[in-house]
Amino acid sequence: MSTTTKISNYKKIVNFEHSLRGDFENLNYNPTFKSSAIFFVINNKYINTKISFLNYWKIKNANIDISCQFTIRKQNGEKILRKFFKISNNTYKISLEKLLKENLKIFNFIGSIELELHSSYDLKYSFPAIDAIYETKEGISLVHSNQRVYDNLDDVKLNESLNQTQTGFDIHLDNKNETFITAINGPVNLNKKKLNIVFYNLQGHKLKESIQFENIKPYQTIYLELKNFKKLKKFLKNKRGFCKIDLPTQNIFNRILVGTISNDKKNITTTHSYYDCSNTKDFIKTSNIRKEEYHCYLPFNLIKNVDLEIVIYPIFSRTNLKIALEEFNKNGKRKIINKNLININKNFKEPKIIEVSSAILKAKNKAVDYNNVFCLNITSDDNLIPSRFTFGFNYRQRSIGSNISESMIVNHGKNIKGRGFYWGPVFCSKKIKTLIALSSVNKLKNNSVSKSNLVKMNIYGSEKIILTKKFNIKSPQGFNLDLDKLINSKYKKKDEIFWFTLETQEKNILCKHVHLSKYGHVCADHAF
Repeated sequence: MSTTTKISNYKKIVNFEHSLRGDFENLNYNPTFKSSAIFFVINNKYINTKISFLNYWKIKNANIDISCQFTIRKQNGEKILRKFFKISNNTYKISLEKLLKENLKIFNFIGSIELELHSSYDLKYSFPAIDAIYETKEGISLVHSNQRVYDNLDDVKLNESLNQTQTGFDIHLDNKNETFITAINGPVNLNKKKLNIVFYNLQGHKLKESIQFENIKPYQTIYLELKNFKKLKKFLKNKRGFCKIDLPTQNIFNRILVGTISNDKKNITTTHSYYDCSNTKDFIKTSNIRKEEYHCYLPFNLIKNVDLEIVIYPIFSRTNLKIALEEFNKNGKRKIINKNLININKNFKEPKIIEVSSAILKAKNKAVDYNNVFCLNITSDDNLIPSRFTFGFNYRQRSIGSNISESMIVNHGKNIKGRGFYWGPVFCSKKIKTLIALSSVNKLKNNSVSKSNLVKMNIYGSEKIILTKKFNIKSPQGFNLDLDKLINSKYKKKDEIFWFTLETQEKNILCKHVHLSKYGHVCADHAF
């Protein structure tokens, strides 16, 4: 299957999303009885990796027949530890530091952990909803399942085109922070392979580099520290950039993990890549969309004392775009506060950075109203919108902050069924507190306020629900839930990882979980 065919085939993805789990009579639908994820892991005196997940198979899908096998491998791919267990609790937490120390007396480690989930019922998705959490002295970062080993030849054929150039993340190499890039090879031995990487600075200039591998072993972890590229620091000019990387690995889904750590090793941020679509022609025609509907948009709300920036990388199908900034007040009234926030030429090469709080302040000449919900409205004079439009969504306080790989909402001209169930981790300690950031705007630009829909929130501990809360949300609306104010203070002494779930009939919600360290470090990601 060609790259263009796979990347462009949005209809196929929509059909899969609408397929019912266990639809065995539909011969175009392939049921899944195993899902898996393999993560880069690191443990030293500065960083510990933890794995955590919610038993959503039981809670969301009423599937109690799930088992887990995890395997830890050294950087060279050699197995050093394997465990198997039946999944029965509500939540799970696996500490790499504890496992290595107690079982192998290892205190410094770089490698991988693979988790394989099996069931006799259809799981539907080959990727499980699992987070790897990287903890430092002053905060955490996390990434959801980004790589998995392919199960069979059909799996390889279906996904091989998504294994092309990976991109869509910030890189840093300056006086405060430095970036590393990680990827894990599949279960095949590879000889004489080349890794190609193109760096871009804020001016859109290119620096091409490559690494020749005489041999890449099965399950080997490739770990690239950008400080080892001698020309790069001067090229980036003490500012951020981005890159595009072609990996020689095989038989594995190549959504790479990228981390940036402060030079004092106190803060870390991690994210995953996205495949490069800039050489494809994958569009929706806006002429097919009703005038009263958004063509492409992004709702968001703001968090007090937390900066938000949106980074648009030149990695999507090329077209000329205009981005306006809008605001909805608590009564649902829409106001365009900057109709020319940013214009993007289809041949742009440099990342475009929108400092959201500053842009709102400049446009309104008054302080941000945190009770309102904001929206980017993306249009095109070419009447073409990229079918996939990914970008960086970054929260920040005093440290490097987060770098979420996120996607604009693209109107494909159909009433695609929205989601009504969301879940994500909750960090409860003296050091970190969790906010849930919710925003809801439907595709009608001047819609009146919808009726309120009930949201039921549960917070799960390992063995029981520790908190249930009900509230209402409508569209358009945005607000933040400060879970630190809701969770009993006795739990904060135990440095727990809980998980939240949200159930609602409101189908337009975007949900982020944001974790604020008392030291000023921000970790965030979109909910499952």
